[in-house]
Amino acid sequence: MVERKNLDRTARSKGSQPVVLESATQDALAGMVLALLGEVMVLKDRLDANERLLKAAGLHGPEDIDAYHPDAEARACRGAYKQKAYERVLGVARDRLLPEALADQNAYENELARVAADAN
Repeated sequence: MVERKNLDRTARSKGSQPVVLESATQDALAGMVLALLGEVMVLKDRLDANERLLKAAGLHGPEDIDAYHPDAEARACRGAYKQKAYERVLGVARDRLLPEALADQNAYENELARVAADAN
């Protein structure tokens, strides 16, 4: 078994932190997205390693996973999980950064519903 080094993943660069985008908030959000992307890539690499190890052990491999078609129960479970995850991740930005746009969208949707009801 390979010994893993204990790396400090919370290290930050020292010195001034220039604002690249229009605001420090946008820079922070972009940094969060890039950090999450890095974590997703690590998970993808680890998943790939597991698939290859399983295939080498005579079990299923990447091709089997690619060919897998989840049944209705699995699709429903995945869909519910994804919706909750999207809400957790994107809901904060939606609610805190775009309240005016949300109010306009809600007003538009309400007006559309009213017009559609009047047409019937």
